[in-house]
Amino acid sequence: MVDISLIVIVSNTLVVLATFVATLYRIKIEREQIRTFKENVSASQCLDSFRKYVKAERAELVDMDRAELVKFLDYLEKLGGRLT
Repeated sequence: MVDISLIVIVSNTLVVLATFVATLYRIKIEREQIRTFKENVSASQCLDSFRKYVKAERAELVDMDRAELVKFLDYLEKLGGRLT
């Protein structure tokens, strides 16, 4: 027959293993949250800079012809792609 101490040891080992796996998963989630927070801060700073630029250059942006505006929008799309 199986000794009770063996059952306790095995069950405690399984609990410790499950706790270890849960801790590793939690660390992974927290790293992703930190990375996302840093990206959000970077995006926020980029948006602030863009708002300042648009405010300062509003007249020139309004006076752009269609070709220039398309080039500018393409540039913004490429710039946004590099940030992500």
